[in-house]
Amino acid sequence: MNTNLLLAINGWAGHNHLLDAIMVFCAVYLIFIVFAAALGCVIYLAYQREWRELIYFAAALVVSFAVLYLLGHFVNENRPFVTYHLHQLVAHATGKSFPSDHTTATAAIGFALLLLTRFKKIGAAIACVAALIGFARVFVGVHYPFDIVGGLFVGLAGALIVLLAKKLLTKNATRREYHSKN
Repeated sequence: MNTNLLLAINGWAGHNHLLDAIMVFCAVYLIFIVFAAALGCVIYLAYQREWRELIYFAAALVVSFAVLYLLGHFVNENRPFVTYHLHQLVAHATGKSFPSDHTTATAAIGFALLLLTRFKKIGAAIACVAALIGFARVFVGVHYPFDIVGGLFVGLAGALIVLLAKKLLTKNATRREYHSKN
């Protein structure tokens, strides 16, 4: 299934110059717009002195990248262009493919903003952009579809782990406050 999806999506590459250019932009450069948006949110949170939201956001990124790092050591899958003859529109070094770094980074930013900060709409938009970046990376021939799904799940998992920790910390703080008053 993974290979069939790869070949179907990458099979569209090389037939339309405009579509190829859009997919190359999404696969390579769109992540920088995501980073700029995340930086803007971080600056705003710091300016508003919303330290908890800022810490939760940063923690979700750290957790996501830690999971990404660990998975990279346990899953040893070559890039698809090493194994298959593809329309590779973007030059890329050979190496491990799972999970996608680009997708993980953008998904981590999107889900962290969505679940842990006041920037729900921006976070939802960036989570969708993560899927677009991932699709584009399959289109240009540097990732398998499951690499993208893995990256989306890693980004989501990082945000959910921190959200769970946040809820546990809040619950414990409320419980301590209740017991100190009684």
